[in-house]
Amino acid sequence: MPRIVRNLAVFASATALALSGAALASTTAAGAETVTDSQVFIKAHPVVGSWHGTVQHQGGSGPISLNFSSSGSVCLRSGGGSGGHGEGTGTWKSTGTNTFKFTVREYLYDSAGTPTGSVDVNQSGSISGKTLSSSGVSTIYDVNGNFITTAQAKITAARI
Repeated sequence: MPRIVRNLAVFASATALALSGAALASTTAAGAETVTDSQVFIKAHPVVGSWHGTVQHQGGSGPISLNFSSSGSVCLRSGGGSGGHGEGTGTWKSTGTNTFKFTVREYLYDSAGTPTGSVDVNQSGSISGKTLSSSGVSTIYDVNGNFITTAQAKITAARI
């Protein structure tokens, strides 16, 4: 790389770094991806990471694990053992410094691994220290995708 091009790249990187501290600049050195203010905020949001806790719903309660990525995706796994389990993926977004909302399509399985239905999970929540709390309405479907009912659900989880 010619010296002048290398020096310009270093200057551009240093300038972008300096600007990012003041205004979270969206311009970086030539060839780098553009990063927006909201992307920087998501990467720093306290919900990003792995959580394990309890989900309470009409049918009782059970274990749940959640993993929120900095890219805006979320993975969920619930239940286990003789009661079967659920697993699914979806998206989340920040609604404030310590608040968020997420949606997940959770597929349900019996203890033998046979599909039994699905749930559209819609939750809004908050983070306080190392505790996640969220609640919302879940829409439940049978294995053929036919609507069964809606149900309130609450999640309380700790960072792992």
